[in-house]
Amino acid sequence: MRFVLLETGIRSALNRDGFVLRKEFLPQLSTAEVAVRLGRILELDRLLPSRKIPTVQSLRPRHVEEVGMNQYSGHFGFGLFPLHTDLAHWILPPRYFLLRCLVGADGVLTNLLHSAHVIGLLGTAALHKAVLRARKRHFACSGLVRALSLYGEDQIFRWDPVFLEPLNRHAEALRSAMLGRPPNEAINGVRLQDQGDTLIIDNWRMLHGRSPVPEGGSLRSIERIYLAEVFDDCPADAARVVH
Repeated sequence: MRFVLLETGIRSALNRDGFVLRKEFLPQLSTAEVAVRLGRILELDRLLPSRKIPTVQSLRPRHVEEVGMNQYSGHFGFGLFPLHTDLAHWILPPRYFLLRCLVGADGVLTNLLHSAHVIGLLGTAALHKAVLRARKRHFACSGLVRALSLYGEDQIFRWDPVFLEPLNRHAEALRSAMLGRPPNEAINGVRLQDQGDTLIIDNWRMLHGRSPVPEGGSLRSIERIYLAEVFDDCPADAARVVH
């Protein structure tokens, strides 16, 4: 898969494509230092202190028995992570998040699917009627959510096969559609391979997952930060082609 990164505003590129990839982006800086240059950080440790969710989260491959069932690794281990919305069970999921590579692993991809593909399969009206329930209630989480909803003028699409369960036939149709693998041409496979590789994702429009991690990839290390806002400026690096 090849991506051409154009000299354009980051928010404009997100609005167009749903994600932006920066290769080896400011590798001398920490993830937090990069994030504060790109947008307004959601400081989860201050927003939800009782949940003990760090603002900068470390993502490493873990076997199922190593972590709890409140994490994807607790369900899938080194295997394929299905496509989902981050924090889909929240009343209002974070708008954006960034993934930043500290240590890469050969052959591991972050899979991205635009919600337009799912909307095209099932229709806007049906997804507005698709009601989902959070499997476990927490503060800031909603008991009931719709797969497609509006926040002001923005549309929010959400799906998560682990933390949300369907409650009506429209939601069951969504689950069935997501169980089938989308065609390869609908999936963007992004490789976070080199130190500083930074992927920014519009969490309201894109589903994401992870390909299986080979045993040799156990040292893979990615950091994640949620963003409430992304600034529309672009650091002065020339357009680059990413393989």
